Amino acid sequence: MPKSSELLSLPLPWRLALAAVAGLLLAAAYALQPLWWAPWLAPALLIPAVSGDKRYAHWMGTLVGLLSILFVARYYLSLSGIGLGLLILVLLRVLSWRLAARLIEMALRKLPPVCAVFMLPVLMAALETLTLIVSVHGAAGSLAYSQMEALPVIQLAAMGGVPLIVFVVLLPGSLLGVWIARRTTGSMHAPAIVVATLLAAAGLFAGLRLSASPLTHHIPATLIVTDRFDGEPKDWNMVWRIYQPQIAAHAAIGGVTVLPEKIALLEGASIAQAEQDVRAAAQAARATLVIGVETHADGIYRNRALIAAPDGSLRAYDKQRLVPGFEARDTPGKTPLLVPVAGQIMGVAICKDMHIPSIGRDYAQTAAFMAVPAWDFQGSWGQDGWMGARMTMMRGIESGYAIARSARNGYLGVYDAYGRVIAEAPSSTQISVVQTNLHAGQVATPYARIGDAFGWLCCLLLAAAIVALRARPDHIS
Repeated sequence: MPKSSELLSLPLPWRLALAAVAGLLLAAAYALQPLWWAPWLAPALLIPAVSGDKRYAHWMGTLVGLLSILFVARYYLSLSGIGLGLLILVLLRVLSWRLAARLIEMALRKLPPVCAVFMLPVLMAALETLTLIVSVHGAAGSLAYSQMEALPVIQLAAMGGVPLIVFVVLLPGSLLGVWIARRTTGSMHAPAIVVATLLAAAGLFAGLRLSASPLTHHIPATLIVTDRFDGEPKDWNMVWRIYQPQIAAHAAIGGVTVLPEKIALLEGASIAQAEQDVRAAAQAARATLVIGVETHADGIYRNRALIAAPDGSLRAYDKQRLVPGFEARDTPGKTPLLVPVAGQIMGVAICKDMHIPSIGRDYAQTAAFMAVPAWDFQGSWGQDGWMGARMTMMRGIESGYAIARSARNGYLGVYDAYGRVIAEAPSSTQISVVQTNLHAGQVATPYARIGDAFGWLCCLLLAAAIVALRARPDHIS
């Protein structure tokens, strides 16, 4: 083990400066439109900031956690003000990075270099996994979404979901940070070889996926959205007068046309009227229609998608994961829905459903593509449409299907099973239309079969590391 003098110990102003820059890099990574390279660098600054003096670790972690929410705090304030949700977000982010700083500092003193290098990636991958289980928001807010512009990196979701992406992203910076903190190169050869091997394996997996033969089954996809209506209009006829001519003009024979979530609130006789109109439009267009509405019948509200086939048959899907607070009156659905379209199987989900990897995985190995009506939030300080679309895109990579997503106050987008953007456009108060061919077909992924096995492995490794840290004496002071 290195001598105690070999462990970097910086003056407090330098620690604060490094922690502040690390926090700002993480803020850029957690932003609604993130910088993909930012989280790769953050560990290289955080680790030296906590090295060599356990008195400062918690405070450096607190600073990093507070700064990491800088670029999304005003967005959350614009949605709900200073409420319990925002306070919980701040608290959890601070506690996560306080824990990270403390464990990193202990690992530098007590564990071999290779273990210290893996401490932060294992911890954050484990926390991502636990979040998937306990949070009603699923994978929303994950650091993995910072990589949505890095196509090779997001292929890792097909292997281990968002925990694996977070693990890999934090690994190189952790190696560099430990190397700086230990002020030596001799003891870092083995960790460098291990990290290089893992990164090479990840690159090989991504390269093989992206070089796979393209799917040849194409289904015409049409997305139609307007933001001209505030909230949910109760006048179905007024809404339908806007959308029906657009369906007639743009829906492709044999294809699928997707409208956004909750285009109208249907009550009483308007429910039957809407169902009749949607059936008739599907028959006239000879296309499958997927249209989001909210229904109120027998005292029960449902966030529902109406799915009309070219033969006039009608099915319905009820949103399973509702937005806390905003959809308190709605009764959630409990089952996925699969519908045959043009010789392929279409899955149906609504907006927040696709923030939940387990719901996305329910359609794996069955659905060739997903139709997703959506409604994104547009706060006074920014719009989350880009992020909403990318979270949905991630489910397609994890579970191996294409996606057609049509969002109010967001983006109309068609994405393939590898996270490539086939076509995309922002919604507006005018009529926005996207027409393209959707690359349908099921792409087998390990994640579809084993789920979050990698994340749970990280949880076990984290538990073992904590036991080891508590049991081992200091080797470096």
